[in-house]
Amino acid sequence: MSCPRTKVIRRSLATAALLMAAPLLFPATSQAQASKAKPTPATAMEVNTYGVMSIATFCEARAQKIDFSKSLAVALAAQLHVIYGKHGGLLPGSKTPLPEKQFLNNAGFMVVGGALKFCPKSVPAAEKARFEKAAASLKPAKK
Repeated sequence: MSCPRTKVIRRSLATAALLMAAPLLFPATSQAQASKAKPTPATAMEVNTYGVMSIATFCEARAQKIDFSKSLAVALAAQLHVIYGKHGGLLPGSKTPLPEKQFLNNAGFMVVGGALKFCPKSVPAAEKARFEKAAASLKPAKK
């Protein structure tokens, strides 16, 4: 039986191998990203996919006992890189890039909200309360 550390190392090596092989497996994609073509806005489906991937990354990081703030930062990093690297910061319906700080705030809010659905024990009580307060402020006032 292998120890947990060995499993993590094996997963890391497998991930690194896949990343290094990506240009060979998908040459058209790697060439398109390397070109200086004008970035196209992310579609709603792409934004959703990137968000779900960030939530999954956050939940896994927390399951690995990584600190809340660090888990959130790691989860947001991939989303940030793909939105700004592949899409130039352009989101559905936008003509100008969203400022990174605003993107991080919005995406962080969405990741915590998703984590409360998929891995609620991974969100500390104080962060849950902060999220709920922010979410309540977004709801329109009842007349």
